[in-house]
Amino acid sequence: MGIGRSTALAILVGATTLAAGCQTTMLAVSDAFYTPDQKTALEARLERTARGGMAGIAGTPITFCFHDTQLGEAVTDDMGVARLECDLPADATHFRAELTHAGDRLKGDGLVFRFPPGRMVIVCDIDGTVSMTHYRELVFDEHDMASRPFDDAAAVLTKLSERFGLVYLTARPGFLLEKSKRWLEANGFPRAPVITTPSLAQSIGVQKFKAERIAHLKRVLGRVGIGIGNADTDSEAYAMQHLLTIILDNDDDKRFRSHAVVLRDWKMIEAFFDANREILEDYDRLDAAIDGEEFIRRPILHYRPKR
Repeated sequence: MGIGRSTALAILVGATTLAAGCQTTMLAVSDAFYTPDQKTALEARLERTARGGMAGIAGTPITFCFHDTQLGEAVTDDMGVARLECDLPADATHFRAELTHAGDRLKGDGLVFRFPPGRMVIVCDIDGTVSMTHYRELVFDEHDMASRPFDDAAAVLTKLSERFGLVYLTARPGFLLEKSKRWLEANGFPRAPVITTPSLAQSIGVQKFKAERIAHLKRVLGRVGIGIGNADTDSEAYAMQHLLTIILDNDDDKRFRSHAVVLRDWKMIEAFFDANREILEDYDRLDAAIDGEEFIRRPILHYRPKR
């Protein structure tokens, strides 16, 4: 049995770190979700190269700012993550995190996303779902030119983003956040928050990480009801949080459990959303469909002879 994509990525990143030898310190700033009448959670992670990958740096104060206004300060935990809940200005489109560590000044920007109240939110995986990922190039190449998007993925997600909220949730570690954003933008994908793992341990144990992050998204955004992915870990994490699970799979090998809606390509995903639009946009009806109390339409898979 082959190793999973998240394990392969972790092994490659770990080997790269060992080969590099010297230590590098990085600051990864997460995107934020603005919700009216609630405090906004801002998050940044301070990490350095370590044996086997990247390790968080604990006990370092990080300052969060909006333009020249200081929003507050938070200290990194054992994972190197600093979190600040604050009243973000209603017109904020981005924020900045900055710190001084070992004499070096580090800073980075995070984007602020707004989700219309009551809108259904889709969680979407990246590797193997929207990207035919070349893992070596993902780690080594600045622009990840070898990874190609799946046919129609960008167009379908752009269409869906007009009626649904969208969040990208990936097993990629945090130091690949900015590269992932650049790749999505360069390949025509709609702009949306990208959530990465805080460490390689979470990249390997991605099912638990994704389930926990989806639970957090539900608390912050409310109507998170649909997940799109391609792996068993996606299928299980989505179902654990009571999401309608849509799996992109062209192998016909029946490796996914019966709760998952398995579709061959992004055109079929588009047809599925078109056929079930009223249910998929209604949280109560979608919840009933997940529980088997309301029927949804599925595209028919065309017969292909066994080889």
